[in-house]
Amino acid sequence: MNQHIHLIGIGGTGMGPLAKIFLEMGHTVSGSDLQSSDTTDYLVNLGAKVYFKHAAENVNGATSVIYSSAIPNENAEMVAARQKGISILHRSEVLAQLLNTKRGIAVGGAHGKTTITSMLSLCLEDAGRDPTVLIGAHFTPFGPGAKYGKGEFVVAEADESDGSFLRYRPEVAIVTSIEPDHLENYNGTFSALIAGYREFLSNCQEHGLRLIGIDDPVASSVSEEFDCVTYGFSPHAHWRAEVEMLQENTSQFKVFHQNVHFGDFALNVPGRHNIANALACIAVCHYVGLSPEEIRHALLQFTGAQRRFQIVGKTNGALVVDDYAHHPTEIMATIKAARDGWQRQVVAVFQPHRYSRTKLLFQEFGQAFKEADVVILTDIYAPPPEKPIPQISSAKLAQRIEEQGGPKAVYQIPNQDDVAPFLREWLGPEDLVLVMGAGPIWKVARDLL
Repeated sequence: MNQHIHLIGIGGTGMGPLAKIFLEMGHTVSGSDLQSSDTTDYLVNLGAKVYFKHAAENVNGATSVIYSSAIPNENAEMVAARQKGISILHRSEVLAQLLNTKRGIAVGGAHGKTTITSMLSLCLEDAGRDPTVLIGAHFTPFGPGAKYGKGEFVVAEADESDGSFLRYRPEVAIVTSIEPDHLENYNGTFSALIAGYREFLSNCQEHGLRLIGIDDPVASSVSEEFDCVTYGFSPHAHWRAEVEMLQENTSQFKVFHQNVHFGDFALNVPGRHNIANALACIAVCHYVGLSPEEIRHALLQFTGAQRRFQIVGKTNGALVVDDYAHHPTEIMATIKAARDGWQRQVVAVFQPHRYSRTKLLFQEFGQAFKEADVVILTDIYAPPPEKPIPQISSAKLAQRIEEQGGPKAVYQIPNQDDVAPFLREWLGPEDLVLVMGAGPIWKVARDLL
């Protein structure tokens, strides 16, 4: 039955994929956002009606309204929907309906969710399983990270940031790692976040698969409480990888299952962290019945999701890479991938994201840039409703990085618009620029080209 579904914040990373799925299901889709983007352009071309302002009349005719955690209760469209008695659903409630009615594969954890979800989707699609897919980033085969499939599997990222992943009852639950982040939604305590992950794993269906990355100490200790399968580089992992070669944008590795050689695999994305991501994908693919050959064939076609070590081009011979890394562990993994693969000077450009995260992980951020040669920090990007915190600034962070015996040069350039002109003065063919952060810093990578 055709419905009219309206999404508030339709261009968002979680909302755009849902909108695409509803369009492919044959529903009428409208939505609102404050500015146009690649995602809104894509959705308009598919047949969505998009308004570039929030207004009460935008919800006229809608049978249901969907919102995300970024939308406040007093938003004009939320108020109008309540007054008209229109059904209002959080994004995660809709995702739960999709995931819980089919064979759901929910990918959770602090890092690697987007990449693993993308890899899994590609493997299932390539093997003719026609999955329904929801990814939190633009992924070339599926546009804004989504497709509606007729097959039995639904693959989706399970977002712990607002606790919404506790709505899911998946057949396969993955936890890559557990790190202190988003604690403002967990009474400010890491133990409450860990308890959330325990509940997520408990919600996995009885005869399903709980897959846990044991290279992370917290996830490893949680794994001991569950009947689960583990993966990692650790000799104790049920699924174990051995690195054969890391070179520029490729890697080769061996995979062992219960210490028996399962197969040799290659990737066209860099870094040890992507071998770990591929290992999680391989374990799930084996569980759902794909052969090593099918998995190998699909993984070779994987070239990454948007803003995940995305090589955007060259300037003056310098290689420019854009990455979503905004947490110390991600920053270290991204710098390490550049260091392992390329014989170039690594120039890290970072925009800290949120005062609260910078304060909580100040010590860790101070050490995260050790393997870079040059570091450039812009001012902290604070999406609303974040407010500045006294004594927490990029200048203080730059100071801390230098005190930790870090890179040979640390620059604090408050305004991101000044970064590209500064870099252009001296970048050369021996440099690799890593533009990192969850905010609008990606524009620096484009400005450089």
